Amino acid sequence: MKNILILNGHPNPDASTAGKAVQEAFLKLRPDADVRMLSALCGTEGFDVAAEQAALVEADVVVWHFPFYWYSGPALMKKWIDDVLTHGFAYGSGGTALHGKHLLLSFTTGAPEETYAEGKPMNWPVEAFLPPLLQTANLCGLKTLDPVWSTGMMYIPGVPGHDDLEAVRNRAAAQAVKMNDEISALEKAE
Repeated sequence: MKNILILNGHPNPDASTAGKAVQEAFLKLRPDADVRMLSALCGTEGFDVAAEQAALVEADVVVWHFPFYWYSGPALMKKWIDDVLTHGFAYGSGGTALHGKHLLLSFTTGAPEETYAEGKPMNWPVEAFLPPLLQTANLCGLKTLDPVWSTGMMYIPGVPGHDDLEAVRNRAAAQAVKMNDEISALEKAE
């Protein structure tokens, strides 16, 4: 069984319907996963880098779980990357602490799938926005699993088109199953 570390990068996880539903569904499948809520861990001086790095060292699989903000992760997730993935630890001379570990990107978008195409509002497929995150993983020696995401995850009570909570929860459960499938395939292969 792999040690799974989930880094939840939502800046306001209590207000998250979709991300919270994905995480809860995943934890039903993997109750032994360790969850770190970055919003609770980031103080005025940033993150406790030693504590974050220690958690990474213990993990076999790291999950970056976040809402897709402006075609990337939220600023909180980027701050964690900037603070924690330091030279000499995660990359550069002697920076091999993450080599061989696996990374799973897990995220949700508010926009529906059909908007992520040339000529549509987002103008690109979702995959076109992932290279900076994938390259960060590559530089750190992390082996990336297939990213898992759900589109159309916006829930706003009383707003037509965004008011189907059950549909959001069903897509969240399906995302959690895909996440688990990626990790299970890894475990079977080793």
